[in-house]
Amino acid sequence: MTEPALDMAAFERLLEITGGDVEFLDELVDTYLDDAETQLAAMRQAVADDDAAAILRPAHTLKSSSANVGAMTVSDLCRDLESDARTGAVPDMAARVEACRTALGESRTALLATRDGR
Repeated sequence: MTEPALDMAAFERLLEITGGDVEFLDELVDTYLDDAETQLAAMRQAVADDDAAAILRPAHTLKSSSANVGAMTVSDLCRDLESDARTGAVPDMAARVEACRTALGESRTALLATRDGR
């Protein structure tokens, strides 16, 4: 069984943390999605440059922000990338960044559907 694209409990905690401010939560989601694309682009550049060390920071950033919004699959994939990057070797780096891109797309769809479904 695969993990859902969005951990609803984490998403609901974020809404709770914002004091139930749905508009602010929507802004947080939009900011996350924009920044996630920036971090993913940096990771893809690291792949193009065959530079495992360069994947460390964007993987760390995307790991944390994804966990905050409930995109746990993205977070888990990035955590593993970050961990390997700290050792200096990232096996199958291109395929793993592509997996992050796919998971991010699924999380984007779930986040937007959750927001639009209110």
